Amino acid sequence: MALQTFTAGQTLTAAQMTSLQANTYNQTVSTKTASYTLVAADVGTRIVMNSASATTITVNTSLFSAGDTLFIQNIGAGVCTVTAGTATVSSAGPLAIPQNGSGLLYFTSAGVSIFYPSAVTASAGGLTCVKAETTFSASSSVTADSILTSSYTNYLVIVNWQTAAAQNLYMRLRIGGVSTSTNYNSQDLIGTGTTTSAQRFTGATEWMIGQSSGGAFNSTTILNIYQPQVATVTTMTANIIRNNGNYTTGLHAILTTGNQTDSTQFDGIQLLPSGGTITGNYAVYGYSKTV
Repeated sequence: MALQTFTAGQTLTAAQMTSLQANTYNQTVSTKTASYTLVAADVGTRIVMNSASATTITVNTSLFSAGDTLFIQNIGAGVCTVTAGTATVSSAGPLAIPQNGSGLLYFTSAGVSIFYPSAVTASAGGLTCVKAETTFSASSSVTADSILTSSYTNYLVIVNWQTAAAQNLYMRLRIGGVSTSTNYNSQDLIGTGTTTSAQRFTGATEWMIGQSSGGAFNSTTILNIYQPQVATVTTMTANIIRNNGNYTTGLHAILTTGNQTDSTQFDGIQLLPSGGTITGNYAVYGYSKTV
């Protein structure tokens, strides 16, 4: 509740008494939609942050006294961070308040405070899905645009697929909804039974990321794309599990490395067969930059 100041001999009105009684149970609430610097009148109140963008609450000295408290709550999508201005802010936990999180700010002196968080920002996972698993059936081409951003440097693409008897699976990088069809290079190492072979493609129109599955036999490609959003050469590696016509003697192992030598910041991908159609599903993940 907000503090009220009375003078000696003052007679309290009924309204003032009612207000005091109500504040025993309900804090005075003020909602902020942008970064905010605390003022002395905030003591004993609840500050509610409501912003879609990241915000801060700045704490300065000589505004509060030892024993003063205030409650901070975040209902916005943007993370709010309690920030030391001229005062000291300590915490055994994080100072960042996620959406629907909160915490108590307690002052041990006019310039020293402790923040007690009641909710913390969850640690980011190692992989973040940027394109939910998508199914395609008898498609001549599959595209996904605006999924490669500067939020992540490297990406993982997992494709489960089937092609007709003589058709291979390819990938092209895209920018602004248009596929790039030049300057792809790759080197393959292929294991078939007890035989190992290799092949190289230079100046190609796409990367080959899967050889024929021989019809209704599932194959899988696990592909990493490195720095597609950086204005430099984009590289890739792929592990291909190929089941060609059956799941026994038709099982092949293919390891592929490749590059695309344009200094382009790509934002999408295209999957396409060398002819006919492809059936299957795929998903795209970004590798976290932080722990």
